[in-house]
Formats: sequence, structure tokens, C-alpha cells
Amino acid sequence: MEKKTTRPKIKLSRSAIDWLTDIIAFALLVLLIAIPVMNYGNLPDTIPTHFNAAGQPDGYGGKGTLWLLPATGMFMYLMMTVIEQFPQIYNYPVEITATNAERQYGIATRLIRILKTLILLVFTFLSYKTIETATGKASGLGKAFLPVFLLITFGVVIFYIVKSVNSRDNSHNKFS
Repeated sequence: MEKKTTRPKIKLSRSAIDWLTDIIAFALLVLLIAIPVMNYGNLPDTIPTHFNAAGQPDGYGGKGTLWLLPATGMFMYLMMTVIEQFPQIYNYPVEITATNAERQYGIATRLIRILKTLILLVFTFLSYKTIETATGKASGLGKAFLPVFLLITFGVVIFYIVKSVNSRDNSHNKFS
């Protein structure tokens, strides 16, 4: 049976980048809710509910389905904000020790904050483009949406994994 090790619990301080990322994420959440509120009355009864890989609508539903994006975005925002508080339970590509825990936790929580912000940015964009497509002002998301979204998301994750692996010892005191 594998021996379970207890990781240190550390209260991390937030840098200016962390605060800025939190503010941007919250602003995107507010915008994600505001966009449907401001446009709901102008929507037709049927709106796009799904877009294919080329960014073209290929599924339709009632205009009430537009509220799924803000609801899901709010749920993900809340869950990721809670998860940020418990970096000792994350999976890491390196062993967590008392000497590297603060740096590794800082890297990991920053990754969660950035991913949360990216998710809210994408949901806000999807909400906006759904409304634009439904009202005839756009014809979909655009062909670049999926590759750009995937490139940015995987790029950020890979960047932070490499940063974590390269910071496995405690040779740096900051995680910025």
C-alpha cells in the first residue's frame, strides 16, 4: 500500500498580477450576466445553442437557453475560486516538499486564476456571438475561434507545467 504524505498548508499572499487576474475574472462574470440581461428582449424565439468546429451554428433552441452560459460561468467561477484556496490537494508534476511548497502552490493557484479568467472570457464571447448570430449581425463564431481557444488554453497549461517542473527546488522565492 502506498504511503500517504501530508502536504504543508500555507496561506499564500497575492501579488498584483493575482489581484488583477481576480478583478478581470469578476468583471467578465458581471459582463457575462449583463450581456443577456441587456439583449434578451431583442432576441428571436429561437437562437443558436451550438456551433461546429468551423464556428457555424448547427444547433438551435429557445432563447431561454442563453441563460445556460451565465449559469455555467457563475458555477465555474465559484468552484474555481473555492479550489484556489486548497492548493495542497492539487496534482503536481513534481514532489511537494516543505521547501518548494510555497512556490509550487503559487504557480498552481495562478494557473487556476488564469484558467478561470480564460473560461469566463470564452463564455462571455460565446454569449455575445450567440446574440449577434441570433439577431443577424454575425454568421457564427468565426473559423479562428476554436484553434485560438485551444492554442491559448493548452499553451497556458503547458507553460505552467514547465514552470512547475523547472521550479521543483526552492531556488526562487517568488512565483511570478
